[in-house]
Amino acid sequence: MQFGGASLEFPVSFDLRIIYTLAGGSSIEGDLERIFVSLGVPCALIQGIAKPGARYGRMGSRITLSNREQMYSLYAAVGELPYVKTVI
Repeated sequence: MQFGGASLEFPVSFDLRIIYTLAGGSSIEGDLERIFVSLGVPCALIQGIAKPGARYGRMGSRITLSNREQMYSLYAAVGELPYVKTVI
């Protein structure tokens, strides 16, 4: 897979970053675990940061993707969560 001259070779491991609204995202860890299991995405770590009084939280997950289709499915599924604002 090519990105501006750089190629992406699978399997690939990286930290998936998610920005979400704290008001609606109380179930984010469970939702992410469910998505990872359903897509067969190995996850080594899920951790979040939310400051008191903040509107948004940040969640990170160390994952390994085995192919492009799995990557697209993962981004689509996480992006469909109603409280998710950004997936990087």
